[in-house]
Amino acid sequence: FTYDVFGDKSLKVRGGTGLFLGRLPLVFFTNMPTNSNMMQFVGKWNASGNSATKADMSQFAGDIMNRQQLYEWVTTHTLSGELVTDPTTQTPMGPRTITPEDGTVSGAINGIADNFKMPQVWKSSLAIDYQIPVSFPFSVTVEGIFNKTINGVYMSDWSLRNVGGYARMNGVDTRALYQDYRLTYTNAAGKVTNMPSAYVLDNTTKGYGFTATVELNAQPAEWVNLMAAYTHTASKEITGMPGSNASSAFSYIPSVDGPNFLKLHNSQFVEPDRFILSATLHDKSSNHYSFIYEAWRGNYNYSYMLSGDMNGDGNQYDLVYIPTDGEASYYENGVVQGSGAFRFASKDDMVRFMDFVHNDGYLKSHQGEYAEAYSVYSPWVHRIDFSYKHDFKFNVGKTHHKLQLSFDMKNVLNFFNSSWGVAKYMNPDLNSGRILNFREVDTDGYAVFTTPSVVNGNTKTWKANHAIGQCWYASVGVKYFFN
Repeated sequence: FTYDVFGDKSLKVRGGTGLFLGRLPLVFFTNMPTNSNMMQFVGKWNASGNSATKADMSQFAGDIMNRQQLYEWVTTHTLSGELVTDPTTQTPMGPRTITPEDGTVSGAINGIADNFKMPQVWKSSLAIDYQIPVSFPFSVTVEGIFNKTINGVYMSDWSLRNVGGYARMNGVDTRALYQDYRLTYTNAAGKVTNMPSAYVLDNTTKGYGFTATVELNAQPAEWVNLMAAYTHTASKEITGMPGSNASSAFSYIPSVDGPNFLKLHNSQFVEPDRFILSATLHDKSSNHYSFIYEAWRGNYNYSYMLSGDMNGDGNQYDLVYIPTDGEASYYENGVVQGSGAFRFASKDDMVRFMDFVHNDGYLKSHQGEYAEAYSVYSPWVHRIDFSYKHDFKFNVGKTHHKLQLSFDMKNVLNFFNSSWGVAKYMNPDLNSGRILNFREVDTDGYAVFTTPSVVNGNTKTWKANHAIGQCWYASVGVKYFFN
């Protein structure tokens, strides 16, 4: 809807709402038939293969067989085309019937919830456009979009026990300790065996996000146009399905109590803040100049994690707990020094880690908390683009013609300094955010940690991404306009 409040277009309110349906990558559906633990057969027949695949191809002459016709053929004929002696038992495809006792459990089973629905999100937007009452065109727009997950998508492993029944560690890091975490089954011979992973694709209603934008447009003179805008984006989700199969989509999500027990966290793909300023100028000599300034943070989003499987769930994506200064203690000669409930293996481990915490913006502001997945945003990037155009106008007879010469330069700042205008990514020495090592659980039930040798108060969290896409570049062009 659009509502002209005063009837003169000086103040307009507009918005909309709706339910939007999409589809997830269909590769996740292929997991189920591929890893169904049901009888599967893949066969090919040709006239030049070995004895197991060589067939009289003349028997396939004529129209293409549909699935049912092909099934009837391969279950009643040998490869040479002769009828199977006893088609009620063994066929070229294998046995006609099979029971659970006849089968063999594979390494993983994949399934999809009976009532699974494609992703759905409810989107609502509201905006105000206001023409500021001055002597030149000057408008301000404030716009917000809110998204609520109706049917999100996530993966769970039904072979894992409920974490609620496990013992928890002592101290400030009280995550659960998995013990015999996988469910068991008893086969026909009475043998008790751990279940394989049983990944199930299902829906969730958890998740939301919003985008808020403020934009100013002004033309204080006929020869100049100005624009400024700021956008803030937030998105909370259970999972962004960071993998190409069930196992990776399930396992590669940083968590505290394991990927079966995820909490809402920041999206892996969100860019939280962006500024843009632009100015376009024209003169009476047919010259046109454009300047665009952009600044943003995020785009590379990381998680601070532990090295080692602290909770024992079989996954190596455990989020780190960030101790306060008063919570840190350490072992010296086998004796705990200090009353803090977060224990380091040595004083050196404690000092180096806490110095790193104090020098890292995210860690310092979240002491006393578990790190949140994908919430360590890469630093601000500042870039300026420049464009110059000149028009050559001429007439041929009564026809007007125009040639426009253009020069465009992207990331101008990088031309003057190779470090300017360059995005940063996490220091590779930090091992993708694994800044602390879990060593053991001591006799008091407290976790004991060591600090990687590269982590200390002088360690830089970020390094410049000196890739070709971060460099300045320029182009020269000619356009021909004709009536």
